[in-house]
Amino acid sequence: ENGEMGMKIGLLGFELESPNKGCEALSYAFIDFLQANRKEGNLTIYVLDSECCGEFPKYFPDIDFIPVPLRIKEPRLRWIRAIAKCDFVFDITMGDSFSDIYSKEYCMGLIKRKWAAELLNRRYILMPQTYGPFVDDVIRKRAIQIITKAYKVFSRDKVSIEYLRKLGVKKDITECIDLAFMLPYDKTRYTVDRARKNLGINISGLLWKGGFNSDNQFGLTINYRKYIRTIIETYVDCTEWNVHLIPHVIDLNPKAHDDDYLTLKALHAEFPKTLLSPIFTNPIDAKSYIANMDCFIGARMHSAIAAFSSGVAAIPVTYSRKFEGLFNTLNYPYLIHGKEYDTDLAIKKTVEYVNNYQLLYGKIQETEFLIEEKVKQLKKRLKYIIDGV
Repeated sequence: ENGEMGMKIGLLGFELESPNKGCEALSYAFIDFLQANRKEGNLTIYVLDSECCGEFPKYFPDIDFIPVPLRIKEPRLRWIRAIAKCDFVFDITMGDSFSDIYSKEYCMGLIKRKWAAELLNRRYILMPQTYGPFVDDVIRKRAIQIITKAYKVFSRDKVSIEYLRKLGVKKDITECIDLAFMLPYDKTRYTVDRARKNLGINISGLLWKGGFNSDNQFGLTINYRKYIRTIIETYVDCTEWNVHLIPHVIDLNPKAHDDDYLTLKALHAEFPKTLLSPIFTNPIDAKSYIANMDCFIGARMHSAIAAFSSGVAAIPVTYSRKFEGLFNTLNYPYLIHGKEYDTDLAIKKTVEYVNNYQLLYGKIQETEFLIEEKVKQLKKRLKYIIDGV
């Protein structure tokens, strides 16, 4: 199928149009890599389970994007044919959704798609992501089968690999870095006031609301609203810092389940001296803005990665082992543990970190080499897989 025909690649669990810029970041980073490593001939990307491709065709005009939705009412033949046509199917499960902690039904739907893709394509590759936890017995069993039968398996953290080993998975799993570390950015797209230092705060609208079902779904031990308000109050009137409110999930529907922007807008009205960032249409813009900060507090993991990978002193507010696993792998200790600390300790630690942001910046510079190595390794392995065809 290759030769003149070029290469056909199927993407599963990659979001090309999502309010969540973190999910999109994985897609931009990977497609940027595919573009740079393409062979002769056309590069066709089948975007499985997708109705449309967002800004991608505009951003990557030399690639043919073909959305292949999987609708219940339609015959699934088109979906099946697309997968069978592909040289590879790369599956990233939005980076952190291969787990039943969000919902059992949702996870079961994902597992059925994974199983079908793996059955139809012998080069089904699980991309760097977090695996588990799997609470339900049936889901756990199915997940283990899928991971074991995959052509290649990448994990973005050690914790996931240890977890899978405990479940008895013997498959060779490559530990590597989150794809978003490869995301390009351009600081010069934005100008910020350099007379003061710039503190960026990303507020998760989801944590603000208490989760999808508003009952402290993620089991936080901190009062998130009090924590955020206190941090803003601490710095908004101080002559040393500008405080920027920065969204990383943007869904302007007032009834949106998951959105940061409207929460930030309300906080900006409450604290008018804060600076509200623009509405970003893609994760490259979001990262380019974040790259202008001196220090950054982020509850969305990919907003923290954007800061970290553009050399900004990052303070991730963590509430799941996807954070812990990732930042521990980078030997980075400056996390606010939202499921361990009480509110006062979280505030005290955050203020301490912001005031000593140079210390954090130094630690990030130390890890730069480690990250570069990990990115290089990941690119090398992916290139090896692609070139092997």
